[in-house]
Amino acid sequence: MAKYQKLTEWLQQKIAEGYYQPGQKLPSEQELQTQFSVSRQTVRRALGILESQGCLRSRQGSGTFVTDAGAGRGNGVRRIAVVTTYVDNYIFPRIIQGIERVLSEQGYQVQIAFTNNRIWREEAVLLDLLNQQLGGVIIETTRSALPNPNLELYRELQKRKIPIVFLNSSYPGLSCPMVALQDEMAGRRGAEYLIAHGHRKLGGFFKRDDGQGIRRYQGFMEAIRDAGIRPCEDGILWFDTEDALDFGRLEQAVVKRLGSCTGVLCYNDSAACEVMEIWRRHGISVPGDVSLVSVDNTDLAVLGEVGLTSVHHPKEELGEKAAEMLLSMIRSGGPGCSYEFEARLAERDSVKQMDSAGEL
Repeated sequence: MAKYQKLTEWLQQKIAEGYYQPGQKLPSEQELQTQFSVSRQTVRRALGILESQGCLRSRQGSGTFVTDAGAGRGNGVRRIAVVTTYVDNYIFPRIIQGIERVLSEQGYQVQIAFTNNRIWREEAVLLDLLNQQLGGVIIETTRSALPNPNLELYRELQKRKIPIVFLNSSYPGLSCPMVALQDEMAGRRGAEYLIAHGHRKLGGFFKRDDGQGIRRYQGFMEAIRDAGIRPCEDGILWFDTEDALDFGRLEQAVVKRLGSCTGVLCYNDSAACEVMEIWRRHGISVPGDVSLVSVDNTDLAVLGEVGLTSVHHPKEELGEKAAEMLLSMIRSGGPGCSYEFEARLAERDSVKQMDSAGEL
């Protein structure tokens, strides 16, 4: 931790413990400099953070005083746990960067853990968190489309007044806010784009054990229904976390079922790249033979020979929003409100226009 963060956490803890009471004057800047062997700039930065949070109030010529709100705010712990399914690839580093940037600016220390989208690993992480002193938790759900056996561990965190913010999805039955992309709208936007380019035989490749995949499928199907198109059920293919480790086991279905469509929406850019590679091996080109739309708008969407049209995922902005929401919950003691980012399409070269007869 930086020196100003250490001083911020120390002051926050002393206020929460009642060492400094409402209306009590803090030691002077000079006294804090001497006590912690830091510069005046460090002291002023720490005091400024606590004042911006409403914990302190400065009176010109008199000093800095503890507020009533500051004395009763949070548990005084300046450590936040951030748990994602994965940590070092795809969209996750940028989400974590957004979280860390906001929290560190407010004097919080961030600790990172990941679950690999495994229920047993999520359980181990939650048990470890229950043995720590935490100011809050930002966590991505694990296989959120399935019944989760770890909900009691989340409820135990809630009993301890530790605020929780979910990333990307949430668990039914838990009253925790979520920060996510508008996943249903993402699926709708992808389907509508294909339909607007004349496609009528649409397929989809969705993840069945995550809530995002279910919601993207729902939006996709709603757009097809609203356009008066009969769903091509043979063109819908599902995969799960285990399949994603080796898409080769789905190769024949990807070729036969998805390859027979004129337009396909993929769960995300990673899955779309796997589909394109399988098709390439079997002589199916994008967009020559099949048009393709994806979700997340990552670097993968622009690195291949054909740029992927993809729904934008906010990444760093999502992380920043989750951190801001958690801070608000810590300061107010309130429950927080879920927030979804608008689904916007980034157009590239992976979709071709069909003629009026539905042919390329």
